[in-house]
Parts: sequence; C-alpha cells; structure tokens
Amino acid sequence: MRCVQEFPSICRVDRNLEFYKFADSYWAPEDPATASATPVSIISYEASTGKIPIRGMGYKGSFAGPGWDSIWTDMSEIVRPTRDGVYGREYISTLVDLGRKQKFLEFRGREPTQVSRTVQTSLPILFDYLPPNISSQYVTQSIARASKRVGTLFIASPEQASVFLSNYERQMVPLISSSRINECHDVIRRAPAVEVSGFDPDALERIRKINGRTPVWVRVPFTTNSDRDVVEIARQGVDVIHLFADYHGGGWDQENAGFVKDLIRSVHRALLREHLRDEVTIIASGGITLAEHVPKAIICGADLIALDTTVLVALQAEFIGECKSAEEARIRPEKFDVAWGEQRLVNLLASWYDQLIEILSAMGMRDVRRLRGDIGRAMFNEDLEREAFGGSINRA
Repeated sequence: MRCVQEFPSICRVDRNLEFYKFADSYWAPEDPATASATPVSIISYEASTGKIPIRGMGYKGSFAGPGWDSIWTDMSEIVRPTRDGVYGREYISTLVDLGRKQKFLEFRGREPTQVSRTVQTSLPILFDYLPPNISSQYVTQSIARASKRVGTLFIASPEQASVFLSNYERQMVPLISSSRINECHDVIRRAPAVEVSGFDPDALERIRKINGRTPVWVRVPFTTNSDRDVVEIARQGVDVIHLFADYHGGGWDQENAGFVKDLIRSVHRALLREHLRDEVTIIASGGITLAEHVPKAIICGADLIALDTTVLVALQAEFIGECKSAEEARIRPEKFDVAWGEQRLVNLLASWYDQLIEILSAMGMRDVRRLRGDIGRAMFNEDLEREAFGGSINRA
C-alpha cells in the first residue's frame, strides 16, 4: 500500500462499486461515483469497525435533500455550552423508559393501589420484527444475542418467542395478534412487554389479566389520520404506541402518504394538544437508516426508534427486488456465523451510541429524554423556505 500512502492524489484503493448494490433503491446510490458515501457503505463501515465514519472537510453535496436530509440539528455553543460526554468526562444518559407513568401515587396502607408499567432500555433504539421473507434463524439469533449484550429489546413473533423465551425473556417483546392471546399465556406472563398488532380494547384487558405489570404496546401503521387514532388509543390506557412506516419511510396512504418525520411531528403535536404526551411512549420505525436519523426522529417527537432493514444491510443480506413493505420484500437466504452477526450489530449500535452522545454533547444535553419534541434544537428546510419566500415557493 506504499503508493496509496505516498501518492493519494493519483492512486487509491476502493471497494468495488458493485458491492454496494446488494440493497434496494432506498439504499443504493444513484451516482456510482458517490457509492462510497451512501448509507450502504456507511452502515457497512460502522458494522465492521464500531467506529464513527469520518468523511473529512470539503463536502460538495447539496445543502438540503428529501426526507431526513431536510433537517439540520442546531448545536450553538454560544447559547448552550457543550458537554464533555464524548470522552467520558461528563455523564450523558441514553436510558429510555417505555410505558405509562402514573401522574400521582395512591396507597392502601403501605401498598400502592396503582402499578407503574414501564421497562427500561440502555439506548433509544430497538430491533423491530422482521417477517420470515426477510429474516432467518441466523438473522434472528444475531438480533437476540446483540440485544442481550447491549441491553435493548427486540420484537419477535410468537413462533420466534417460543424459541428464544428461555434465554432472552428480558429482551424479547412478542408481537401477538388479538386472536392468539389465549395460546400465548406463558409468553405473556414472562415477557417484559407485549406488542399487539392493531388496537383492540378487549385484547388490552385480556393481556392485563394474564400479566398486570407488563406494558402493552399497540402496533399502528403511519397514515395521515394517525394523529387522531393515537389520541384515541392513548385515552384507552395503552402504555406504548409503535407507529411504523414502510421500509422506505413512507406512510400507508394511497395518495399523499407523507414521510415518517412529518408523520411523527403530526402525532406528537396531537398528543400535546390533548395533554396526553407524557402519559404514553411513542416508538417510530420505517426509513431510519443512519445514526443521525435517531436524534432527528426524537426531535420530531418520538421517544425511541426501531430498526428494520438497517439490520439486513449491517449483516450484508442481499435484497431481491425492492424491499419497501413486509409483504413484497425478499432477501436471498444465506447461512453465516451467528457470533459474526452479533458482533456486527453490536458494532453498529456502538457507533450509533457514540454519534448520539456526540450530538447531545454539542447541544449541551445530559439526557436523551429531554430531546423529545424539542424542535428548537433543529432547523427544518421546509420552514426556512416558507419564511424566506413568504409561503410561495416555486421549485421549478
């Protein structure tokens, strides 16, 4: 490698650009010349090394872009002095509580009459459920082992739960439909939380009769009506609401679906108007592919996020066609060492943790929970354009 070291201006060694084409259009570069700076290459580097990718100065890309690239985090050292958490000299908490916290305490004698149903994770990052067409026993075992090692949670189907219950009962959140509650008694009794696909008040009561201390999550698709749906669900006493977009970050409406960041903001504002925001935890998933998307999603109003296809990219799974929704997505089956998969996911979360700590340090924050919904810590391209052009923007 002497030529590369001594003459970097005329000689360099790069990964073959064909390597970056194992994902779909949401991940793959439009311009092959910029393949080494795309999400695929970034996730591959983070999963391999556990380090923060450093690109250096001299960025020549666009000032703003679609989706998450329309948000810039505001890190003003003049207004908010930075914290020294990056080098470990100042503690910054990334702990997140999932569940409903009581507004006040009531006691009958020495025993509280109300039960606080919460579970804690070390990071505001979970592993979302991956259906069988984009998963395998190797992928699932890697996720389970990485969750236990890092101290976070992963969502699994009842079939997966029966396999992992004995070794990962503190990390595994079973995803159960209301029709299968009766056959999953043992899983519900031992799980730290239970996620139900779709809201059903009857299912909520049946789960709490089996295990009154476990937080009940409800899985709801992101749509333009999600704000009204979430308000109603929160009033019914649900502990956690998991809102999911498609794997490209789009909502599930046929027309004007919207992007996940805007849908999160809409839900957060609706809960604030109804004075319900502090009573329920919001998980957002879909279209979250880079470390910077985590604090941006939290700024928009989510409490934490869940990873889906990012796991597949970290494990170098080959996509077959477009991987936009759980129904149409496919990957090529492949065997690999589970220990290798575990380490890559641990590396990925380690890199994302360092980047989250760095951004919290620059914002002068000691706790990631304080970042939720704090839009004053960010600038939104759409808002800035609206202010600059007086509401009339001609993009032509």
